[in-house]
Amino acid sequence: MMLTFIGCGSAFHTDLGNNGAFFKADNELFMIDCGSATFHRLVDYQVLNKVTQISVLITHLHPDHIGSLGDLIFYSYFKMVPTFKAKLTVLAPKDVLVEAKSLMRKMGVEDQQVNWLEIGEGGKFGPYDVTPVCVSHADQLNCYGYEFKSKNEYMYYSGDANLIPQAILRKLINNEYDLFFQDTSWADYPGNVHMSLRELTEVVPNDARTTVCCMHLDNGFDLAEARARGFQVATDFLISTQE
Repeated sequence: MMLTFIGCGSAFHTDLGNNGAFFKADNELFMIDCGSATFHRLVDYQVLNKVTQISVLITHLHPDHIGSLGDLIFYSYFKMVPTFKAKLTVLAPKDVLVEAKSLMRKMGVEDQQVNWLEIGEGGKFGPYDVTPVCVSHADQLNCYGYEFKSKNEYMYYSGDANLIPQAILRKLINNEYDLFFQDTSWADYPGNVHMSLRELTEVVPNDARTTVCCMHLDNGFDLAEARARGFQVATDFLISTQE
């Protein structure tokens, strides 16, 4: 089952939208993150049409990853049929889930309007078994990537991360993944909270690059250069290219 990106840009690359992906199974929408621009794009691209249930898997709490989660919760509760029943479930490891729940309450989200589900190793997300992976990004936040595994597919989704965890990198080098989505920036400077294309090139051997897709692209990111180095880019999975 292929992920489609509702947006694949960094926080400030508004033309590409906030980075986040989704897939559908029957009438259920499964999303990874819900950034500030995401709800608007979901409506614009009619992704919510005929959807009866929504699951949102959270990587971390930066606004470009959860900024319109409250809007989507309210929409699901008040506008989706049957109205005034919770139809959206937020999934995350316990530390992120507790913080997200507190933040949504401060935005006016009430307990009956949304479901909260802690996810750990062996959790379910549609057809996938999900394993959270702690990643390095922002010191003040708990941040996660995720492994997704089904009978026919094995994927890794980094969330925002400036490093690839060693255990994950070994699997990538051993060609265990079918798709590997990695936060990648054109910007390259000490202390960058995102992984630069240079760093990605240094740690991923040539023969392991074909499954790696660069996402969370910043302004000025050179798509052609990334492809020339053997990587895919998330613009090829972007909803506007899938129509």
